[in-house]
Amino acid sequence: MDLKFDTNLVHGYKSNSQIVRLLTENWVLNNSYCPSCGEMPLNEFENNRPVADFYCKRCSEEFELKSKSGKLSNTITDGAYATMIERINSDNNPNFFFLTYTKQWTVNNFLIIPKQFFTAEIIIKRHPLSESARRAGWVGCNIDISNISDSGKVYLVKNAQAIN
Repeated sequence: MDLKFDTNLVHGYKSNSQIVRLLTENWVLNNSYCPSCGEMPLNEFENNRPVADFYCKRCSEEFELKSKSGKLSNTITDGAYATMIERINSDNNPNFFFLTYTKQWTVNNFLIIPKQFFTAEIIIKRHPLSESARRAGWVGCNIDISNISDSGKVYLVKNAQAIN
């Protein structure tokens, strides 16, 4: 497993969020597999699909990727609260990949938290954006993984070491 991102993919990009999205999603496509059935590679959904980035053709499991620079924290910033609640309560709720990376564009941690550990109780509703904000009234959420047992956090990479 190569823990380095392919930075050649982002030449010409200026937006840090676009750069991170391209690098991390490409890394998952080229270095991951379906933890449910072992199928490799995973397939990518079209961009901007709510709470779904990848899927497995063999077993139909879906996966959402959350990435951040630095250390894995207990609270992970996410998107729209209502969309997240609707998605985790659906019949095809996703599993979650969490990826942390270094400033040198290498993977530090990559883990899966299976969908059965995701309940409405771990989704924290944020305050609506102010009236002066571009998206006034929009309500986001955070994911609190502090109460998920260690057995629900399956590391594929931990502290920059691939787990076999």
